[in-house]
Amino acid sequence: MCYRNIIQVETSSKKYVIAHADYPDDRYDYGKQVDIDSVLWSRDRLLGSLQGNIHPIRGADTFIFGHMIVDYTTTFANQIYIDTGSFCSGNLSFFKIK
Repeated sequence: MCYRNIIQVETSSKKYVIAHADYPDDRYDYGKQVDIDSVLWSRDRLLGSLQGNIHPIRGADTFIFGHMIVDYTTTFANQIYIDTGSFCSGNLSFFKIK
């Protein structure tokens, strides 16, 4: 189980959650125990979104993920995927929170 590999950032107006690959639940709660393998390696949500199965994750405004390379920063519902494969493409992506 995992919660230490998930970062929560709050600004005056929004709550952001950052994880390597995914947040493996449909509702985020700070400190909730979730599967570490899914947090670090799951591609299921992104692959589903690419096929049109798009669903927001409740509990935060924006979720930021990497792990699976996309051609450009990609957004589905309230999830932003920023891994643009800098090690092979030379394209490094950032997401400015504040």
